[in-house]
Parts: sequence; structure tokens; C-alpha cells
Amino acid sequence: MLEYKTGTEVIDWGALMRLYVVTDGIVDLAKAGDLTSIQRAFRNSDRIVTAWDGDRLVGAGRMISDGVCYGWIHDMAVLPEYQQQGVGRGIVAALLEGNEHLLIGLRAAHDAVDFYQKLGFQRHETSFAKYPVEADRIG
Repeated sequence: MLEYKTGTEVIDWGALMRLYVVTDGIVDLAKAGDLTSIQRAFRNSDRIVTAWDGDRLVGAGRMISDGVCYGWIHDMAVLPEYQQQGVGRGIVAALLEGNEHLLIGLRAAHDAVDFYQKLGFQRHETSFAKYPVEADRIG
């Protein structure tokens, strides 16, 4: 049975790093082995949600928010063998809980566009991103 947990104190950082290596997430920090930056990013977030199958971390996501107007979901990831089983939906629901009054934004991976549309997110034609390094993720 899956369990959703909030906060950083429950995180197995090695397992989180492996999740992002497998799912190619968190702007290549996991592939670079930069656990210190990953920990800092997570600790500076408004809300962290992790999904667990027993003691195995199988998914994660975080939200940065001002708590008044806006929230932004980042670094959504679910292990491939747990995808299409409601794990991502559960993480998003936990991130949004109590934040329904906010305009919530996110940038979806190409293969996750339909997922977010099913959750009620709408495309925004004028969204932009400025990357700190030259990126191949545009498009």
C-alpha cells in the first residue's frame, strides 16, 4: 500500500538521488551527483511530498510558493515501474492540498502533458523559461 509523506525529515536522500537519476530529473543535479544542491533545493521548498511503497521511495515532488498568489510544482518524478498507477496523481493532490486558492504553475515533460491535463492543468501559450546553462530540454 502506498503512503504519501511530507517534509524533508522522512527523505532517504540516497533513494531520492537514485529516483532522479533514473527519471532524468532535477536539472541534471542527480546525474552530476550533487546531493548537497538537491538537499538545499528541497529544504528551501514550501512543500515536499514523497511516495513510499513500504520503505521504498517510489516518487517525489515539491512546490515553491508564496502562499498567497502563486505556487510552482517542480521535480515531479515516479519510478517507471510505478507509473500509470496513480502515484503521480497522489503526489500532486498532496502538493495542492490547502493551496487550492493559488495559481499553480509547472513545466511538464513531453510525456507528462496528458497527465497534467487530466488533472485540470491548462496549457499556457506565453510561458517562458530561462536556463542557467544551454539546455536541450526546450521544445
